[in-house]
Amino acid sequence: MQKLICTIVTIFSISILFISCKEENNPVVTTSEKQFSADMQSKLEAALDKAMLENHIPGVIVGVWIPGEGNWVTAKGLSNIATDEPMKLENHFRMGSVTKTFTGTVVLKLVEQGKSNLDSSLAYYLPQYNFQKADKITVRYLGNMRAGILSYTDDPNWYNSQVACNFEKYFTADSLVKIALGYPTYFEPGSKHYYCNTNTVLLGMICEKVTGKPISQLLKEMIFEPYGLSNTSWPQSRFLPLPFSHGYTNKTSSGQLQDLTFMDPSWADAAGILVSTIDDLKKFIKLLGTGGFYSAAMHTERMKLVDDYGFAITSGNGWIGHTGAVPGFTTGAFYNPAKDAVLIVNVNSNMDNPITGLGPSDAICESLMNILAPATGVSKLNVKWFE
Repeated sequence: MQKLICTIVTIFSISILFISCKEENNPVVTTSEKQFSADMQSKLEAALDKAMLENHIPGVIVGVWIPGEGNWVTAKGLSNIATDEPMKLENHFRMGSVTKTFTGTVVLKLVEQGKSNLDSSLAYYLPQYNFQKADKITVRYLGNMRAGILSYTDDPNWYNSQVACNFEKYFTADSLVKIALGYPTYFEPGSKHYYCNTNTVLLGMICEKVTGKPISQLLKEMIFEPYGLSNTSWPQSRFLPLPFSHGYTNKTSSGQLQDLTFMDPSWADAAGILVSTIDDLKKFIKLLGTGGFYSAAMHTERMKLVDDYGFAITSGNGWIGHTGAVPGFTTGAFYNPAKDAVLIVNVNSNMDNPITGLGPSDAICESLMNILAPATGVSKLNVKWFE
């Protein structure tokens, strides 16, 4: 208990320091695009400061773009606690489960090319994994989280082992799937919703099966390169491209705050491994939200929401996109069709608020969304990486 109290006091003290960082070190970037009014910027700034303080956030990168109304882009707080380095807009960060929207996009592009089928089964594509009812688990059910397979991150032995070693173990996609293979199917495929990282890892493996190329290469060839996402990558090691934000968590064996920037990200695979920047995510989310990656029919197919979840895409009261969380980082990337608006938030922490239960980027997204589109204020965006 004493350690926990010390941790909370330390985090709160650090939070105060972050909020008080000199504004000249964390300016709102001006561009040739129209800026929001001074009143709107003041409201957004105040909401961001409040969310940072209440959620003990070290540093944050935020961007909002609404055609005809304006934009607001800012980096605030610290990127590196040890050196007092301020957060910078150009920093690379781990996006966590926003990766799922990228993997899902590759799947749907392959479906449109006739190389895969949404209604073909897991047993057909990957017969080596003899899950119960694998013949009824379709590509569609994997994508919309209705397969009934255990998420390997929900296996307590796996999770406790990862926490104990600070996420330094290396995993292959096959080893991750085999963790889930040791559990029975939870429910009849298609009958319920259950958020599952194993599903997206399997989707990546299906993409490899039908093309002969690893999902990391397909992402590069089908999304990163053709759409100009030059700062988005599948990391080949535990290191991030320069410049990067450090990431902090208290979800450790000691409960103390730790820097887990250089964890081994292989455990996240096609469900959460990607690294990006705010500019790249802005491009991607706009294309994702408007259906710019494929035909209108395929976009409609993707947006068939059940329990606010489509094909590797989620929805919250008028905003569509995804949240993401890995040790040290949380991300929110959303598009609002009614306003043609894009919102990107990255926080270099994944310490959930003990009162609200929200992750730090979720808390910021909700605060800003309720200002940007109050008629459709968000009530829930929280998709956690391990639950």
